[in-house]
Amino acid sequence: MRKLTITIALMLVVALAVPALGAGHGSFSDVPSDHWAYDAINSLVAAGVVEGYPDGEYKGQESMTRYEMAVMVSRALDNIMAEQEAMAEGLTEGQADDVTAIVESLMERNMPESLTDQQAEEVADIVEALTFELRAELEVLGADVDALYEDFEALEAKVDAMDVPEDNIEFGVTVETIFEVADYGDNVKEAGRLWADGDALDLDLAEDFGDWEDANVDEADLPSEKRFWQEIGFDVYGNVGDADFHLEVDTLVNVFTEEKSAFGYAEDDESNFAMDTALLTVDYADTTFLVGDHVDASIARYFVDEEDLQGLAVVKNYLDIDWTFLVAGYGEGDEEVGDTGIILNDIDIYGVTASTDMDFGTVTGRAYQARLPEDQLNVLGLAVSNVALTDVVTVGGEVAFTDSTVGFNEESDFLFAVDGEFVVSDELTLTAMFETVGEDFNNWQGDLEEDNNYDLFNVAAAFDLDENNTVSGSYTWVDANQDEDKHTVEVMLDNVYGDFTNYASVEYTMDDDFAEDRDVRVIELGTEYALDDVTTLGAAWVNKDIDDAGTTEINYNYLKGHMNRELSENTVWNVEAKWIDGEYEGDDADSSALTTSLTVSF
Repeated sequence: MRKLTITIALMLVVALAVPALGAGHGSFSDVPSDHWAYDAINSLVAAGVVEGYPDGEYKGQESMTRYEMAVMVSRALDNIMAEQEAMAEGLTEGQADDVTAIVESLMERNMPESLTDQQAEEVADIVEALTFELRAELEVLGADVDALYEDFEALEAKVDAMDVPEDNIEFGVTVETIFEVADYGDNVKEAGRLWADGDALDLDLAEDFGDWEDANVDEADLPSEKRFWQEIGFDVYGNVGDADFHLEVDTLVNVFTEEKSAFGYAEDDESNFAMDTALLTVDYADTTFLVGDHVDASIARYFVDEEDLQGLAVVKNYLDIDWTFLVAGYGEGDEEVGDTGIILNDIDIYGVTASTDMDFGTVTGRAYQARLPEDQLNVLGLAVSNVALTDVVTVGGEVAFTDSTVGFNEESDFLFAVDGEFVVSDELTLTAMFETVGEDFNNWQGDLEEDNNYDLFNVAAAFDLDENNTVSGSYTWVDANQDEDKHTVEVMLDNVYGDFTNYASVEYTMDDDFAEDRDVRVIELGTEYALDDVTTLGAAWVNKDIDDAGTTEINYNYLKGHMNRELSENTVWNVEAKWIDGEYEGDDADSSALTTSLTVSF
């Protein structure tokens, strides 16, 4: 019966593909009696399934619309329902499933859209009725259909054996359109210095800059007097067989108007896009490959930390060890490493990191090399973390060793650090840390307190006043074998009040830069408010004062505010306003900037 059911399904799909229907009965003027479809058409007319057009023609060459098909199926259903009630034999559940699958597949190939589940059930009902009505004729057809079905099953088995992978590709695009204006007042250089301070925009500027070429900073870092541009990011996700990949391209920049900069730099409007970075990530057989731009790469805080590298990284777990292999460089550019005369573009990075969880904690080993055409810097590191001495005491530590040749620091030396955490109670947690760095340790592109030759002690505490308020504080002492030691005290309060998230901090550093009577005070207040489900407001105020033996080096008030609003599920509007006012080395300066952006994701 199953192969007979398939035959009826095929007959039904052919019937549903009848070219046209309309209004009228009997023979049609454009269907002569000797036409090969004359009898079939008259049978459908007599059954009330199809009609002709008002002009008396059948129009057999016209395409059938979905609306016309719906009318035809509805009429057929009306004629069959009465007969269906008297049926003594019906389809089994498995046979009905077969019919549904076949009809949906064939309809999908021949119609603009596939059948819905309800439509498929209606088709199955029609097939069931026809099967009963034509049971005698189908027994004769069965022999021929049997051979056809066996061939079909053989072909299906061959296709399944091929195991052809299903490719799936998805694209995502993020377009950010940005407009910025700024006012630098009369003292442009001093205003730029205020912006560049570490507690304002945290930029790295040359000690003295008048022309743009003297400023070691990207053109987009300092606010522009006028700039209108677009940044576009592309994400391509997909899989090929067992391999998943993600291609991330940032940022294609398009400038709409000529930029006006307070420092003499001007970027012309440009209709062509310029790609900034691209990174391809491939996951295959428990191995991850990363090829391209590794933005803000962090290898080790004493070697390369948050630097832009270009190269290949391979990440794999083998023997319960997480391995990371890296071959990279710094790409194009002639930036110099400090005062060494070494150009970043001439340096290659090679290395491996291995990390594993042991019974007592996590162990991480590092072996890296920075290589010049003739010189090299070798780095070895070993760290342990999350070592639980008791239920409330956790410790960790690290030791690193550097050895270099002529191009770098020629001597060898080490770094040693240890840290611990003591959970006094549910509300109070204490932490402590000690670090010592040798005089000839090569802190190259790293992020240590100083380049080398220092001892650092830090103690800190965090106390939960209640579920909405946490107060924390820390004390840091750095002995760098210079004229003075540096001492820093910081206190912070974190608060949640309704829809507000607030914080307040005070930081005071004595003998900053290890210079006697050079004191730095920084006060910061900030808040963020959820106005509604789609709008967030925020504001912050920073007051900074650097006093060098009674003389003000820098003093300013920095105020910033922002609004972030989700206009739709994929559209975000952001507005940020900044204002800074103060003095730098005795010269007053003030500046303000406004940036607005619209981000659309597809």
